[in-house]
Amino acid sequence: MQGDMLKYYSRNQFFLSQLGIWPYQPRVIKILLPYFLVAAEMSVLATQVLLLLNNWGDLSMTIDGIVTSILLVGASIKLLNIVINNKKLQYLLQLMDEHWRLFHSECELHILRHYANIGEKVTKYYAVYINVFVVMFMSIPVIPKILDIIIPLNESRPTIHVLEGEWGVDKEKYYLPILLHCYLAAIISTRCMVNVDTMYIVCVLHGCSLFNAVSIRVENIFDTTKLAEGEKIMSKEHVVIKKHDSEDYREMIACLKKHQLAIKYTHVLDSTFKSAMFLILSLNVMILSLIGLQLINKIGQTQEVIRFGCVAIGSVTHLLSICLPGQLLLDRSIQVFDKAYSARWYMFSLKTTKLLSILLHRSLVPCTLSAANMFIMSMTLFSSVMQTAMSYFTTFLSVS
Repeated sequence: MQGDMLKYYSRNQFFLSQLGIWPYQPRVIKILLPYFLVAAEMSVLATQVLLLLNNWGDLSMTIDGIVTSILLVGASIKLLNIVINNKKLQYLLQLMDEHWRLFHSECELHILRHYANIGEKVTKYYAVYINVFVVMFMSIPVIPKILDIIIPLNESRPTIHVLEGEWGVDKEKYYLPILLHCYLAAIISTRCMVNVDTMYIVCVLHGCSLFNAVSIRVENIFDTTKLAEGEKIMSKEHVVIKKHDSEDYREMIACLKKHQLAIKYTHVLDSTFKSAMFLILSLNVMILSLIGLQLINKIGQTQEVIRFGCVAIGSVTHLLSICLPGQLLLDRSIQVFDKAYSARWYMFSLKTTKLLSILLHRSLVPCTLSAANMFIMSMTLFSSVMQTAMSYFTTFLSVS
């Protein structure tokens, strides 16, 4: 990959390498590291299954086990999706590298750099934002131990587990190993979500930059051309008739070719993530519905409210992080049609006008990202998911 591209995506390369899913890592690492991470996730998931079997009917424990299971399954789905579609991710990176060479004008490079810079900042701040809540989540069991040292009581404060579960051993006796096991699962789950989500976001932003570059080029197509010799200007109607192929014809051909590259890139991006997106959306509806119920049940228990509040905020943020990029891509692809529609076609040659009609036809239907070809990733979907989750929450609340 080009150095200019690597400068912006080096953090994403590092993040994916942590999970063994960077396409250019050695094959052994790409097999063993994801296997270890998924196995660690499944080992904690087994404790949640046992918790559900042993405490079915206890509303609080049941919801706790289901919520934790959803988080573990969701993180594993994200990781396994990239493992399965690793070749597609590699192809996406190759296309991005090719785009950095083909979109070589100063204006186009400025747009690519602008969106790549946004992706770099999103990657950094999103990771920090989520990690803050994870640290808060993980620090809850440690607080009583610290208070026992700073402000001791006549008796030790009750121990708090970061995750409820059934390990088949005495939880008090093996508190530290169980705590470390839960910490490992929390860290792996967070890294899977953050690392994959940020890569998804930067890939979508790159697609936005392609459509934006094409729309800007279409908008300025006449400003970058000169009237050819032999033009006849009708002074009253200000209509330009061109006798020879001019620069605007070659510019329009370039716009069509680059628009086709953007469409192709979007299709590959959609096929890489669409199946996982459908499963993740379904899990988001479930977890948001149950978290609200659990927060109500835990009112008065400050530490538990903080714990589940962190999960709730993280879930909403995660849902926003997969819907908002889809909306941006949708808007940028529509922008191509708007710019082509408002172009000064009456000043183009006849051949250029015919090419403009082709561009209008291709950009009439916007490019979108989907969830299993059933839902379009957008802010409308974000609103629908939140409304559905709230509907399930009120239903659960009425029957609990």
